[in-house]
Amino acid sequence: MTRELFLVEVRRMARHPLVWGASALVLALQTYLSRDLLPHLGVDPVRATGLSTCLAAAVLVVAGLAASRDGRHGMPESLAALPGRAVHRTRATLLAAPLVAGSAAAVFMGGYLLIRLLSGPAAGRLDPWEPLTAVAAAMLAATLGVAVGRWARWLIAGPVVVAVLGYLIFQNPNHDGGSWLLPVMQVHEADWPDRPSAVHLLYVLALAAACAALALLRHRVRLLPAAALLAALAVAVPAGAVAASEPPLPRPKPGWLDLDDVDPRVRERYFGPGAHHCSDRRGVTFCAFAGYEPWVPLWERALRPAVDALPAALRARVPEVRQSATTWRYGEDQDAVALRTPMTWGHPDQRALLAQDLAIWATGLRDRDGSRDGCDGAGQARTLVALWLMGQVFPPEPPRTYHVDDRLGRRLLIGWGAAEVAYAKSLLAAAGARERVHAHWDTLVDPATTIGQALPLLGLEHTHDAPRGADPCR
Repeated sequence: MTRELFLVEVRRMARHPLVWGASALVLALQTYLSRDLLPHLGVDPVRATGLSTCLAAAVLVVAGLAASRDGRHGMPESLAALPGRAVHRTRATLLAAPLVAGSAAAVFMGGYLLIRLLSGPAAGRLDPWEPLTAVAAAMLAATLGVAVGRWARWLIAGPVVVAVLGYLIFQNPNHDGGSWLLPVMQVHEADWPDRPSAVHLLYVLALAAACAALALLRHRVRLLPAAALLAALAVAVPAGAVAASEPPLPRPKPGWLDLDDVDPRVRERYFGPGAHHCSDRRGVTFCAFAGYEPWVPLWERALRPAVDALPAALRARVPEVRQSATTWRYGEDQDAVALRTPMTWGHPDQRALLAQDLAIWATGLRDRDGSRDGCDGAGQARTLVALWLMGQVFPPEPPRTYHVDDRLGRRLLIGWGAAEVAYAKSLLAAAGARERVHAHWDTLVDPATTIGQALPLLGLEHTHDAPRGADPCR
């Protein structure tokens, strides 16, 4: 009897538009959200698992409706004449719902990871337990939906449970403590410590088994379901306790620059003697963390046009390009001169910031000893040169009061105005601009040289007034 009912429930749920519609929706949405970044094996599965809770929510509602079906609209009277009992129908639903839910989650996760791997070179370390957590969470939602449908027959019960769990999951920004008692922990940065993913997966699977046993106990207290419930709890409680004992991330006070404040779980990985793997590419040294070497050619591609635009003497001593662990930047050597790349890559802003870092170093807008002091570069010839160097990679940005480089963990407060942007665009379009810049480089990057004095040297006409800023860069 259970076998026939199981096949019926599988066919019914496998054809349900909400299950596969939600799967297609989360696949499309997660692909869209990650469109600007190259695949990161450590972050992509976690973010996809977080969004898979939308699929799990749909599964919970569908499973709850399936389990409570025989208690609505006169169904008890209609089913009373059939040989199958309610416990048989619950058993069949408990077998069918996790199977369909897990399959839908596996299709989503597998399809998303395949799309990401085909979208460019991947970096980072893959935690194989993370994709499985999305499948386990969908199975948990299925068994929880059946339990809710059996114990609370109101149609609103499933959506209420979805709303409560969804609120707890999506409003939880922490990486530690009680956060791991939730089915999904969706927040993770590329340079955070390893997650307790294996034990958390065991915890989610044990909860799924406990919900299945609880649903069967709704009909009658029997030895096998009761023993299964106790066994599932015996696994879930210690597994959840181990996951919840995850040490919190240290939160240093602003301005702390002590390496001892870096989380010991990541200190050796990002600050140890072998943390960076360095290679020379046409005179520029690129240093990447282990597993990020596939991105080095992309960093070079983003930086090379600006490097080639430098005078030969300066091009020969370009600082090394060094990958930075953004969360732990307060532990870095702040006096070291380096061009920083982040733990993720692909967004146009990241390419622009790398070129901008080079331009600011080359022109001295940021002192070449690594100073972070803010200033206003309006009216200075070197600001025009810096924007021209940046323009080798991306169009000069519109005027702004300050540029705050948060993505790379730098504090560069460099101001410029509309006149500097307009002259930089003219210089980019002018024939022979590179030769003029190289010929007068020392004069152009002198802090005392104004844009008005630089225009004849660059062969540009005076079209905009460019007054000096109130707090000029020195």
